[in-house]
Amino acid sequence: MEKPSLILQAAISSLIGLIALNCVMLGALFAQVAPNPPGRFGPYIGTTIALAVVSLPLIYWRNRIGYICSIIVGIMCLLSLGPQKFFIEQAANLLSPAIILGSILSLILIISSIMAWREKD
Repeated sequence: MEKPSLILQAAISSLIGLIALNCVMLGALFAQVAPNPPGRFGPYIGTTIALAVVSLPLIYWRNRIGYICSIIVGIMCLLSLGPQKFFIEQAANLLSPAIILGSILSLILIISSIMAWREKD
C-alpha cells in the first residue's frame, strides 16, 4: 500500500483531531460538565461528527466528494470552534484550548483539502 502524500496526511490527521474534539464536546453536553455547549447544539455537533467520519475514507481514496465534505466539515467546525468564540462566548477563557486547537485544525483541514483536490486534478 502506498503512503499518502504529505498534504493528504495533513487533511486526514486534522480530520481525526476534529472528530475527537467534537466527540469530547458532545460528551460534555451529555454529561452537563461546565462549560458545555447548549443542548440545542447537540444535533449540529452530531452532524459534524457524522460528516467527518463519512469524509475520512473518501479523502484517503482521493475522492472529490471527500474533499468537498471535508471542506464543509472545516467550515462547520470554524462556526462552532472558531476564533469568534472569544468575543461571543462567556466561558471563552475555559474553552480557549478547544477554540485555538479547533481553529487551527479547521484551517489545516480546509487548506490541505483544497490543495489535495488541486493535486488530484
